[in-house]
Amino acid sequence: MNLPTEDTQLFYKLRLPLLAYANQHLEVIPQATTAEKVSKQPVEQITKLSDALYAKPDLLERFVAENPERFSPQELTIVASWRHRVSGDFYIMRHLKPYTVFMSGRGTPHLYGVLGLCDPLEAVAGGAPLPILVQATLLPFRDRIVYDGILNFYRITFGRGIRTSLTEEYNRLKEREGIIEQLAGPTGEAQMRTSLDRKAPRKPAPDWRPAVDEIVAQTKKMRQTDTKLQGAAFGLLRAAASLAQATFQEKDTESEAARRLRSVRTALTKLEKLLYEEEYW
Repeated sequence: MNLPTEDTQLFYKLRLPLLAYANQHLEVIPQATTAEKVSKQPVEQITKLSDALYAKPDLLERFVAENPERFSPQELTIVASWRHRVSGDFYIMRHLKPYTVFMSGRGTPHLYGVLGLCDPLEAVAGGAPLPILVQATLLPFRDRIVYDGILNFYRITFGRGIRTSLTEEYNRLKEREGIIEQLAGPTGEAQMRTSLDRKAPRKPAPDWRPAVDEIVAQTKKMRQTDTKLQGAAFGLLRAAASLAQATFQEKDTESEAARRLRSVRTALTKLEKLLYEEEYW
């Protein structure tokens, strides 16, 4: 999905003069001192100029303070919000209906819902299979997120193992913190909003602890069986019940659950081995 046409036009109305202002001070591109001249530069040159601007954050602050283009207060607020940009390497993970999802590739990972500008991001990516690794800068635009118009694609393909790992990370982040859909508030201040903020609060789950404790107590009694297969199955049942019980602990929940998960795997392996040996398959 793209920004509406009028918003895309506004984006370039604001961004190109900012780049021209930066070039006046940094002289990255000879003679490109106006927005019109900057717009006619090849993408490689605009990328160099953008990188130089991001390396000098004081230039953005000076542009906002001086307001050489006489932007309206609302327009200037959008430019000022760009101080909350997010730059780096990202994996393009999903093309969803409302936006394309970028996952940050270094440091603490997050998901970002990013809108296209003139062309949908799926088209910009050439319809390549996902995930794709790119270098990009994400910018707030009112209550949405766009990119600065430049995507540098890494010529990398991913094997099944890495794709699986990235998908697992994507699902974990989506469930735990949601997709970041906003980077700045209405007055240009840092303000994040995620896809989880739009969801109605879930009703708290019933307190299953007594029931789980009772199941654990009952499975501990299930020691005498008629067959080895029953014994192995009941062993798996005990291990699984114990794992469920660990998730209700108030301290060291994840480490204790991981420890008990090993018991589940051991019990499952024992059961599978018995089945194969006894030719139950």
